Amino acid sequence: MAKKKKNSPDKEPVVLTEWQKRNIEFLEKKKIQAEEEKKLKEKLMIEKKAQLQLDEPTEEVEEKKISKILIKKEKQPKEKREKTKRQKALIKALPVLLVSLLIMGTSIFFLTPYSKMKTFDSKGNSHSSLVELVNQSKIKPSEYFLSVLFSRQKHIDAIKASNPWVKDLSIQYELPNHFIFNVKEYRIIAYAEEKNGFQPILENGRRVTIVNKNQLPKNFLIINLKNENDIQYLVKVLAKLPRKLVKDVKSVSLANSKSTPDLLSIEMQDGNTIRVPQSQLMEKMPYYLKLKKNLKDKAIVDMEVGIYSTTSDIEAAEAKVKEEQVNKAAKKKETTNSSSNIPSTDLAQSSEAQSDPNQQSGQVDPNQQQSQTESSSQAEDQVPAQ
Repeated sequence: MAKKKKNSPDKEPVVLTEWQKRNIEFLEKKKIQAEEEKKLKEKLMIEKKAQLQLDEPTEEVEEKKISKILIKKEKQPKEKREKTKRQKALIKALPVLLVSLLIMGTSIFFLTPYSKMKTFDSKGNSHSSLVELVNQSKIKPSEYFLSVLFSRQKHIDAIKASNPWVKDLSIQYELPNHFIFNVKEYRIIAYAEEKNGFQPILENGRRVTIVNKNQLPKNFLIINLKNENDIQYLVKVLAKLPRKLVKDVKSVSLANSKSTPDLLSIEMQDGNTIRVPQSQLMEKMPYYLKLKKNLKDKAIVDMEVGIYSTTSDIEAAEAKVKEEQVNKAAKKKETTNSSSNIPSTDLAQSSEAQSDPNQQSGQVDPNQQQSQTESSSQAEDQVPAQ
C-alpha cells in the first residue's frame, strides 16, 4: 500500500479561465457593495430617529406660541372705525332706493305685454275640455296674471256654477305665469231614457247633455221613474251604496203595488229581480250581495215585508190559483143574483095589472082576464120551486 501511494503523482492545481476570474471578482465586489449599502441604511435610520426626537419639542413650542398669539388677538378689542358722513347717508337712503327701484321695475313690467300672458293646463277632467274650463272661469285675456293669482276663488266659483260635472276644483300656480286646473268630476250614477237618447244623471242629481246609445258604456243603469223627486232621492241613495252593488243594477222601475205605493222593481245584470220599497232601499239593498251567492237561476228577491226569495214560476202558479178563486166567487155571486130576480118580475106584472085603466073603470076584458089567470098559476108553480 505504501508503495502505491509513493508511486501516485501529486494533484495538479486548478487552473481558472479569465472569465471565471472576472466573475469571482464581480461577485466579491457585489457582496462588499451590499454590505456598504446596508450600513448606510442603518446609519440613515438612526439619524432620522434622532431628528424626529429633536423636532417633537419644537412643534409643541410653536403650537403654544400660536395659541398665545391667538388668545392675545381675541383679548385685544377691535378698533371701531368711524363711518364717514357719506357712508351714513348712503345707509339711510338704501331702503328708500330699494323700494323705489322695486316699484319702478314692477310698473315697467306691467306696461309690457308679458304681464298679461297666461298659460293653462288641466288635470282630472274627462267630460270637460280645457277651453270650456277657461271660458267658464271668466278669465279675460286682458287680465293680469297677478290678478288671476290673487282672485282664484272667484274663478273657481264661476266654473262650479256653470259646469255641472265639476265636483271639486283648485287652481294651481307655477312660475312664471302657468295655471293648472285640478278637477274632480261627479260620476254618472244612472241614465234616463228620453226621446232623443239617454240622459246621464250624476251623483248630485243633476242631468247633463243627452247621449246616443252608441256612447253608452257596456253596463249602465236605467231609471224608469216619472216623478223627478223620486229620481233625485233614488240617485242620492245609489250614490251612497257600494259601487260594486250599483254596477250590478240594470234598471229601476215602479212595481205598481197597491199595498206599497213606493215599491220598486230593480232588475239586476245577473237576471235576478229585487222588490224593495224606496224608503227602505238604503237599509235592505246591501243584503243582496250576501243573498245572491245562494240564488239559483233567475230569482226574485222580495224585500217588501221581510226578505225572502221566490221565482216567476211560483208567482205565476199563485196568481193562477187566486184568479180561479176570484172566478168561482164571481160565478157564485151571479147565481145568487139571478135567483133573487124571479119574484121581482111577478110583482112587476101584478103592479101592471093593477094599473090597467080597464080594471080601474070596473070593465074587465075577457082576454086580459084569461092572461092574468095564466100568469098567476105560473107564479104559484114557481114559488114552491124556490
